[in-house]
Amino acid sequence: MGMFDTVTFRYRMPDGGTESEYQTKDLSCECEFYEVSAEGRLLKWQSDVGGNADTNSHGSFTMTASDGCHLCFEQGTLKWIEVYSQGDKRWPFDPARFMADQDGISCRK
Repeated sequence: MGMFDTVTFRYRMPDGGTESEYQTKDLSCECEFYEVSAEGRLLKWQSDVGGNADTNSHGSFTMTASDGCHLCFEQGTLKWIEVYSQGDKRWPFDPARFMADQDGISCRK
């Protein structure tokens, strides 16, 4: 069994998908928890301080659930989403498509 990280991304995908929990083997691969914020920042859960820290990510990584996508970051901010079911077409990140969790906030509890 391989190790992976979990990425929470509450976003209405260009193909209409609304899953929010994804797996990736492209980050630390140490069963860590990450979240993409409403502003498009990749945050990593820091258990020692009980909160998220900005990773200032640059580059891309693959996330999978029932479908998958590539997230492409530039200077710490998500710029593009490539969705497998859309033939890897690039879609610009649009903060207006972000979905708040059930409590209306976005954060790991």
